[in-house]
Amino acid sequence: MMKQQSIRKAPWEKTILYTLASIWAVICLFPIWHLISATFSTDASNITTTFFPNSISNGLDKIGYALNAANILTAIRDTLLYTLVTLAGLVCISALLAYEFTFYKFPGRNLLYALLMGSMMLPLVLYVIPLYRFVFQTGLSDTLPGIALPMMVSPLAVFILMSFLEDLPLSFIESARIDGAGHFRIFGSIVLPLMRNGLITVTVIMFLKIWGSYLWPSLITGNRIHPLSVAISNMLSPNFYVDARVKIASMLISMLPPALIYLFFQRQVIEGMTMSGVKG
Repeated sequence: MMKQQSIRKAPWEKTILYTLASIWAVICLFPIWHLISATFSTDASNITTTFFPNSISNGLDKIGYALNAANILTAIRDTLLYTLVTLAGLVCISALLAYEFTFYKFPGRNLLYALLMGSMMLPLVLYVIPLYRFVFQTGLSDTLPGIALPMMVSPLAVFILMSFLEDLPLSFIESARIDGAGHFRIFGSIVLPLMRNGLITVTVIMFLKIWGSYLWPSLITGNRIHPLSVAISNMLSPNFYVDARVKIASMLISMLPPALIYLFFQRQVIEGMTMSGVKG
């Protein structure tokens, strides 16, 4: 009887879940759809009440104006450059830290790990001034290393990667060491391939974070490097006059790279976050 009752209730439960998921999807996607509708509409249309595109050509003109006249294309290039450099260093540093903290016991290990994890609770505003002074005094302000280096350390990335290594038996490391494999040979040949989903998860999450970061790039950049978040923020300023649809088109353009990357790797990210959550 219990099984029959549960079978009878299953379709209703699925209907409720699908209904709630559909409502939540509409709520989340509505702002994006509104950006698309406002961009691809005529100048005579009211931006706040336009919910369906009615002029593809006008939208393409606004996007072209945003890319060229509003220097969004330059900002995308600079942002993509320092994002990729930061990601390369962040992934390497985080993977090595996770490897060391998981498989090696050394003096001060627990203290260092506690300090690293505790730093996740510190907001950037607490240490941004001394960090800025240090970067400025070393002559790295408004340079690629000046933006990238401070963002290459991520406790969250180390924690996620360590979660993927917890189930790896220590005997694998010891066997490889007996066979004559060196420290970095073990890391590159055994440990790194097993962190594949973790590395993809960390890369996607950190890409979203670095791409949309505003405070640090706005402080450390000037005339040579133009972060995308700063360019859009300046465009929204009352002192910067430009057509409202050009501003909206700029937001739409800036949203595309992280959205495409997440859609392409969403399965690996969901699996990675689920595994790290269960293990952690």
